[in-house]
Order: sequence, then structure tokens, then C-alpha cells
Amino acid sequence: MAADIQLQMRRNVEKMHETIGELDSWLGDIGKRDAQLRGVAAPTGSGKRGGVADDDTDEEEEARAIEEAKEELRKLALQQNAEAAAIGKPDAMAKSGGSGGSGGSGGSGGGKKGPLTHAQKYGQWERFDADAIVEQIDKTEAEREQLRKEVVRLENRRLQSQERKKAAAAAAASEALRLQGNEAFSAARYEEAVGLYTDALGHTPRSAVLYANRALALLKLHAHAEAEEDCDAALLIEPANVKALLRRAQARHATEQYDHALADLESALEHEPRNAAARSLMAECRRLKSLQVPRPKPTLTKLSIEQVEHDADNDGDAFVLALAPPPPPEDATHRITAAPSRAIAGAAAAALSEHPASSSASTEAVAASTAEPVATATGGASTSTMRPPRVLSSAVPTADSFPLPTTLAEVERAWRSLRSDRAEFAAYVRRVEPSRFESLFRNNLPAELFSALLAALDGHFAPEEAPRILAILRALTTAGRFSILTMCLDKPDQKAIDSLNIKLIEAQGRGDLPADEDLETMRKAYS
Repeated sequence: MAADIQLQMRRNVEKMHETIGELDSWLGDIGKRDAQLRGVAAPTGSGKRGGVADDDTDEEEEARAIEEAKEELRKLALQQNAEAAAIGKPDAMAKSGGSGGSGGSGGSGGGKKGPLTHAQKYGQWERFDADAIVEQIDKTEAEREQLRKEVVRLENRRLQSQERKKAAAAAAASEALRLQGNEAFSAARYEEAVGLYTDALGHTPRSAVLYANRALALLKLHAHAEAEEDCDAALLIEPANVKALLRRAQARHATEQYDHALADLESALEHEPRNAAARSLMAECRRLKSLQVPRPKPTLTKLSIEQVEHDADNDGDAFVLALAPPPPPEDATHRITAAPSRAIAGAAAAALSEHPASSSASTEAVAASTAEPVATATGGASTSTMRPPRVLSSAVPTADSFPLPTTLAEVERAWRSLRSDRAEFAAYVRRVEPSRFESLFRNNLPAELFSALLAALDGHFAPEEAPRILAILRALTTAGRFSILTMCLDKPDQKAIDSLNIKLIEAQGRGDLPADEDLETMRKAYS
């Protein structure tokens, strides 16, 4: 029984030593981090305020407390080492369990100490107080746990202090940029003001004031849709922001959304009943709404189409050659069946508009010609040497129809022309260098265009172009209002982002992307 107790105690002591060693190493790392952090935060300038001094004092106190906890742990470790050494010595254990000298088994006198017999060793083990040792171990464990909790508390306190400092630094940088934006706005440099407000939002993305200020600058630039979106963002953060309500009403007033503008003005007047600007704009919206006449439904008008003969003078014209299909072979004889065509009607209507002197009789004849089959005689019937009229087809824009964009307006123009053909728009996007997207969308990225870009990149993903697509996605993260766009993602947009993330991970697994590419950071930016 005594041997089992001794073995268990040895195991407990060894385990305790390992735990204390790990804790001591951890405390040493904490001390190093503390010294590094204090070394970085020390040169804060000569003009320290009371709050900064208090933070420095707190850090010093925390460092002292950590050092004291480490010293206590060292003492505790030394004590446990001494106890562990005593466990292996029966004479020391005998002294710890009772008084020295066993009367009956104490060997011969004379002061000589020979080797102990087995009987003497057993007698010392019987006097060994195992309960006292276990109690001492429990006490040491309790002290160690208390010290560990104290260190954890101090570390958490330090981390909270660091977070407060980071937030204060971000707020200070944002405030400085906001003041610069206000100065640019006062000097009528509205584009510069938009850029400064955007930079400030990078430090404090949940500032309703910054969104409202940028909305006002966008109104001055006549970007009413973008200004309305900024007001929406400000009201999501602060629903009772009167300035955001008033500026959204101004944007809706400019786009003739009088009902929505009146709703915003009513909400603003609920919070500030004496707001003169809101009252004036409300009167103006009501007046314009009363003058607004509903648009009549367009009536269908019957048109008479005149069939014109082929004009050989236009055969060499570059515009005609670009739009017209190639003529049929000269020696081919085909029967032309009745097929009224929109292209024929459009070409004839253009001809009528260029020749307003055409008589009504000719237009009626055209109506009859379009209603009945147009035939040419073949075989034994009478032949006609007149070639069939060439039908001009409308030009279909492609990705190569547009030059490389230099402004946001050029990108939007290309998108509106190519959005019916996603493949062409995807080809257009791939033509643009990823670095150029940063300058194109620096101040603003419309939500519809953002959705179109995601759909194009996902729908026409090519594995060999994975690095370029990743670069485009990273460039879009620098766009103005990117944080708002990701906060208000639609389901198709979220689905496209998830699909792109999966495809990029697969491309990295195949080796199409370098292994050191940080895809996780990009994924978090879009989440």
C-alpha cells in the first residue's frame, strides 16, 4: 500500500513540475510581449494627456503584477522541488512524519550510521505522513490556479487596453480626414471631399455622420443615386439622423420621386418640427407633385412601309458595308417568299425619314407590298434583273467595341450595352487590368455594377485566369462604399461570392494559384 502511494505521489509531483514549467514559460512569453508593447507605445510625443498617462501607469502596474506572480510561481516551484527530493529519502520522510530515532529498531549506539536494514526502512515508511503531503500538494495546486487566473485577468485587461487605443487612434484619424473633407467641401472641391470622406470611412465604417457628409458632396456632383445609397447606409446605422433623411429627400426630389421624398421629410419633421429646410422642400415637393401629369399610354400607330430599290451608290460606303450582310451569289436563283421583317421596316422607315417628300400613295403601296408575298419570276416566268433589297441588320456591340475605360461612366456605358450578353461583358472585364479597377471605383461602385462584375467573374471562370480573377476581386475591396455593398448583399451576389471562393481554392489546390496566396483574408473581406 505504501509503495502504491509513493508511486502515485511521484507521478503527481512530476506532472505538477511539467505544468509549472509550462506556466513559467508562458509567463516568460507574456513578459516579453509586455516589454515589446511598452517599447512601442513609449514614444508617444511630449504632449501627453491625462488619459495616455493613466494608460501607461496601468501598463506598469500590470507588468509589476505579472512579475510578482512569476516570482510566486518560482518560489512555489522551488518548494515543490524540495518536497519531491524528500520523497525519495526515507529518513527525510520519517522526520516529516514524526520524531527521529526508533527505539526498538534503532541499531547499535556509538554514533555510527550504517546502512539501514529493511526493517528500519519499513518503520520509517510507517511513520511517513502521506495525508500531510497530499494536503500540501492540494494547497500548492490551489495557489498555482489562483496565480494562473490572475495572469489571465491581467492579460485580458491589457488586450482590452490595446483595443481601446486602436479604436481611439482610428477615431482620431477619421476625425482628421473628416475635417479635411469639410474644408474641401467648403472650397467647392466636391470630388476631393468625396475621396476624403471615403478614406475616413475606412477607419470608422459605422459612422452615420460620414455617410451623410459624403451624400451631400455627391448631391453637389449630381450623383443622386449614389447619394441616396449613402443616406440609406447612414439611416441603417442611425435611423433618426435628420441630415440623412433630409439629403435623401433632396436626392429623391431631384429624381422626381416626390412620394418617397415627402415620406423622408415627414420623418425628419417628426424629429425636428422647426426645420426650415425640410418645410421648404416639402412645400416644393407637394407643388411639383400636383403639377405632375400622369404620362399617357403610348398608342400604336399603323405605318405604311415603302419598298425602295437597291441604291448602288452606297455600295462603297464603309458604314453600309459594316452593317449589311454579304449579297447573295449572282448566279443563284431563289424564290423569295413573303416574310415581313422588322429590319426591312426599319430600313424603309429610315428612308422615309430622309425623304419626307414621299407621297401618301407611295406609302400605301408599301403597305400592300409588305402584306403580300414579294416574288421574283423563275424558270419560264418573266425574269427581273433587279437584285433583292439588302436588309441592314442592327449592329450588335461586343467587348471589342469599347476602348479600355478611364472613368466610371465609361464602365457603366459598356455594361449597359453588354449586359444582355454576359459572355461579352465578362470578356470586357477581363480586358481591363486589375490595378485599373482601383482607380475606376475609388470613390464609388454602384450596386448593380458590383453584382454584374461578380456574376461575370463567376459565370465565366477559367482556371488559367484564376490569378487575374483573384487580383480583380482584391481590387474591388478598395472601392468606395465596399463595406456597405457587402453588408447588403443579395442572394445571387452571395452565391456568386461563395462559388468564386470555392473555385479559387480548387485552383490553388491544382497549382493554378501560388500556395502562399492568402485566400482566407479575401474571403473575410467579402463576408
